[in-house]
Amino acid sequence: MREEDIGSVAEMAEAVHLDYPENPGVFAACFRHYPKGCHVLEGGDGKIAGYLISHPGRQDRPPVIDVPLTGLAEPFDCYFLHDLALGSATRGRGFAAEAVRIVLDEAKRLGLGRVVLIAVGDAHEFWRKQGFQSLGDGLLDPAKGYGPEARMLVRAV
Repeated sequence: MREEDIGSVAEMAEAVHLDYPENPGVFAACFRHYPKGCHVLEGGDGKIAGYLISHPGRQDRPPVIDVPLTGLAEPFDCYFLHDLALGSATRGRGFAAEAVRIVLDEAKRLGLGRVVLIAVGDAHEFWRKQGFQSLGDGLLDPAKGYGPEARMLVRAV
């Protein structure tokens, strides 16, 4: 990802994550604090067809929906898969599995033993197929802005 991609990433997020929109400042902050974890997938037309946002952090301080990071929570104890979105033309082609591999490799490179994410909407089964499982009961503090069906999931590296 490049800084000039942030507007397009925010537009895709708005189109894909209808119930969980995040303002462009969220993506800009993730890019500013951990650009190595920010990736885009370009479509055949040169436009962004998907994106991956990830960063190291602390399991007890998950990202808050629609609130830009002010820094990365340290000391790191996990790697967050903060957001993944694919446009309709790219789904079912293995790009999500490739994004998971990128995240696992980065966590391993940093010496972190697990990847954590927050599954929203109807994505729980998709993430289970990618090797993630509930972290305890998976419930989150409602103040984090995720819906009641959201669950924290984890996968060992």
